[in-house]
Amino acid sequence: MTDTGKEKCAHTSLRNEVGQLSLSSNHLKNLVYSMSVVLSERMEHTQEYEALLTLFDTVRNHIEDVQGSSEKISELLDPCALEISKDE
Repeated sequence: MTDTGKEKCAHTSLRNEVGQLSLSSNHLKNLVYSMSVVLSERMEHTQEYEALLTLFDTVRNHIEDVQGSSEKISELLDPCALEISKDE
């Protein structure tokens, strides 16, 4: 396999991993939302609810950070794809 072929394969693999990361973070975001809806209906205005709400906010913020990072990585990969296609 040529160096360009290896670079293209590595780029594709990395792009796939970023896609999986984005998909996983979307699933986690949906789970957190669903859990917060269930908890709000069952534990409304209790001390435990406030603690869990804080926990969910923290998890949601981390998920948004992961989504932001995957978007930045995707943006950085785009110019690399152009370079690889030029070299072929």
